[in-house]
Amino acid sequence: MKFRVKTTEFQKAINAVEGVISVREIKSILSNVKVEAENDKIFLSATDLEISIKASLNAKIDKPGNTSLPAKQLNRTFKEINFSETLVETDSDQNSLKVKITDAEEKYDFKAYINSLEGDEIKTISKVDESKIFDFPCHTFMEMIRKTSYSVAQEDTRFVFNGLFLTCKDRKVSFVGTDGRRLAKIDRTFPVNLPFEKGIIVPHKAIKEIAKMIDSHETGKIGLIENQVYISIGSVELLCKLIEGSYPDYDQVIPKSVNHSVKIGKENLTVALRQAIIAAEEPSKQIRVAFKKNILNINSSTAGASEVSINIPIDYNDEETVIAFKGDYLSEVIRSIDDSEIIIEFTNQNSPVIFKDPGDAEFISIIMPMKI
Repeated sequence: MKFRVKTTEFQKAINAVEGVISVREIKSILSNVKVEAENDKIFLSATDLEISIKASLNAKIDKPGNTSLPAKQLNRTFKEINFSETLVETDSDQNSLKVKITDAEEKYDFKAYINSLEGDEIKTISKVDESKIFDFPCHTFMEMIRKTSYSVAQEDTRFVFNGLFLTCKDRKVSFVGTDGRRLAKIDRTFPVNLPFEKGIIVPHKAIKEIAKMIDSHETGKIGLIENQVYISIGSVELLCKLIEGSYPDYDQVIPKSVNHSVKIGKENLTVALRQAIIAAEEPSKQIRVAFKKNILNINSSTAGASEVSINIPIDYNDEETVIAFKGDYLSEVIRSIDDSEIIIEFTNQNSPVIFKDPGDAEFISIIMPMKI
């Protein structure tokens, strides 16, 4: 294998695929990136056996072929290259298989060697049936991820909580994330029906990679291939196994009525929360929010160490109610709201609290309070 490629473009392709590789993988084929050279194209692929990512870029192929290289070493090498075009070629000797990396224009006397493995051991994404994939707007998709993915669990034993739930009916697409203590839901109308009317659960790790893929692209393609979701955006493709199981009936969690509704300036609340978290006790970083007559008091403390109390003027004349939240939960939902104001709806200190964006009627977030 031998090819010439623009250094920055190859580095971008490495960055596009290496995120899927587990940090726990050490001397394993799964810690490698597969490099394929054919038909004036370079294809880079990586997988953790659940998620596969493939990126392509143009190159001048002198000799087609494939190999696989340790992702960390490959990335570190290309980050330090200071020439615009790189020559990559396999360099076989009697003891091992190596890849040699040099300046394609021979302006710099630079040589790097990386030990490689057989590329065929890494399974890549094969050609997809175009009739099974559909266009989607990247900006809307990214907005929906941003407003819901923070509520998804990371490593919960209840596996369905470890992914984002996507449904589509009559072009209305819904994203829902929950970890059992909080929930975020957003709806948007798409140009076409997407193929998951019954709902699919996309793993959190895949959602992070999809967000990276979207970048500044306008449209992407999405489809279902057996029990896998396929995404193609620009020159990068992703294929991921879906989480199996029944997603909880989230509508039961959303209160049908509340006793109180308060509108608060987002900037004031953000600053106050940031100040309060400084004194909040680990690990929960509990923040106590007291709704009093025309005042919102935000309080936090660590026993025997520190306490912070901040008052924000609000329009509120009902009975005093104190609600405790996990600090990170509160911060994340506030960041997800784009309007300059936030609506908070509640009944009492023990019932679910609703957070709404006044400028987005199709978004809702819910947090279960902590015990005081």
